Amino acid sequence: MNIQFSPNALKEFKSFDTLYDNPKSKLLPTLHLAQKEFGYLSPEVIEYVATLTELSPAKVKEVASFYTMLHKKPVGKYHIQICTNISCTMMKSRELFSHLKKKLKIEAGETTQDKKFTLSTAECLGGCDKAPTLRINDTYYYQVTPEKMEQLLKELP
Repeated sequence: MNIQFSPNALKEFKSFDTLYDNPKSKLLPTLHLAQKEFGYLSPEVIEYVATLTELSPAKVKEVASFYTMLHKKPVGKYHIQICTNISCTMMKSRELFSHLKKKLKIEAGETTQDKKFTLSTAECLGGCDKAPTLRINDTYYYQVTPEKMEQLLKELP
């Protein structure tokens, strides 16, 4: 297996032993760490995490497939997720999504040719009281309008 954590990531992984009492408990933080380290959870990364956590590859893949914040294929430098749950939809998140599809010239789940942006929907981002909500990588933005979205895109390096 060619996939291995860097020394720093391996140290972080080993620190999970003091926080969690069984392999299933440390699976989700290990998957997040692996995604941070390798960019996405390829089949090889799934196998590696299974070996580290002493769980079956099927169990690791099952958990990785459940969570939308875990990527099973490469994503752009900026992964933009727009909430499509009821509160955000009522506050025009679908219109915002359409605006971004036109602006970036991609569809849901696609990445721009320059690999800068990936666009997707999310069932709920937990910002119902400040809808519409979107997430760019690990940062959440609330009450986003097409104008505010344009400004956010300009500010990204």
